Amino acid sequence: MPVSPLPKYEQVKQALIKEIRSGRWESGNPFPSESQLLQKFDVSRPTLIRSLQDLVREGYLYRKQGQGTFIADEKPEQKEAATLIPVFVSAHVAKLTGDKQLVELHILEGIQAGLAEAGADPQDVVVRHATPGRLDGATRAFIDDLTVGTALVIEPSYNRPLWDYLGSKGWNAWSLNEAVPTGNCVYVDQTEAGYLATKHLIDAGRQRIALLNGPLDQFWGFGARLDGYLRALDEAGLSYDERLVRQADKPIDSEAGRAMMSDLLKLDQRPDAVVGVSDAKAMGAIAAAQEAGLTIPDDLMFTSIDNTLAERSDVPLSAVSMPFHEVGRRAAIHAVKADADRKSQASSVDDCEIHTHICLKPSLVKR
Repeated sequence: MPVSPLPKYEQVKQALIKEIRSGRWESGNPFPSESQLLQKFDVSRPTLIRSLQDLVREGYLYRKQGQGTFIADEKPEQKEAATLIPVFVSAHVAKLTGDKQLVELHILEGIQAGLAEAGADPQDVVVRHATPGRLDGATRAFIDDLTVGTALVIEPSYNRPLWDYLGSKGWNAWSLNEAVPTGNCVYVDQTEAGYLATKHLIDAGRQRIALLNGPLDQFWGFGARLDGYLRALDEAGLSYDERLVRQADKPIDSEAGRAMMSDLLKLDQRPDAVVGVSDAKAMGAIAAAQEAGLTIPDDLMFTSIDNTLAERSDVPLSAVSMPFHEVGRRAAIHAVKADADRKSQASSVDDCEIHTHICLKPSLVKR
């Protein structure tokens, strides 16, 4: 099975670790300057800085204020120092834009805040982009090089082999932004999100409400948001018209929203309202409607889900706010506490492990 290439910063980092472990530099000696390393590896300065930050954080190097960077006295494998906390994210997310990228950013910021609140060092976090759908050799080696402890996985359904491998190795693994039946997880009630967005339009008197969704087989939340949409229609006594539901996905969500809206406008009976399952989908759909000569919200009313971009909309866009920052924060706090409890009670822990499930509620922001 082919192994995907490591990111540039990771390649530089691994090359430097090999040289440090070989004994090329003695403990306490100055490390080569940034200019020397830039010339040697032919990478950008931000890439090199990220590599060096990891080496300092993992104990290979240390810094002295105003003096530079030096070789550490002990190699990390000789230390009983603080364990690094890996955060695994599917590599495809790095290529996305708009809401999807901001969701990850908010979760990561929440993790940093939660670790600090729990008394852990936020600098101990290492973000790892894993190949979707399989456990590649580089990721397996990365896990095996770490001391077993707490691991956070954002939406593990993108990589079940990774999730299973962490469990088999005894990691205290937590799923973020996705419910897992047999594991620890912190997630948002996606069904409630679809319900709130749709009910807002129904309460405004709209009856033919379209749903701009994503592929149900790509993210569990799309199916849950559809369930919430259907629940709101049923509660209001409105019939379900499958022609008003669209499922599409593009690297740029606004393009998907624009394309789905264009299709909906070809119907004999057009919708009078639209739920976009992301802000970008809704904003792309608004642009398509305006280009078709429709007035927002008189001819067509919109709501969206996420509330990461909605405030930037050219027209006021009400949105269901998803507490992604709180997902990261709560997961970090509970994971650190659970890991500490597990270590302190190692001799008396029952074979039947009790998992923690935390479901956070979304809220509607009206504009």
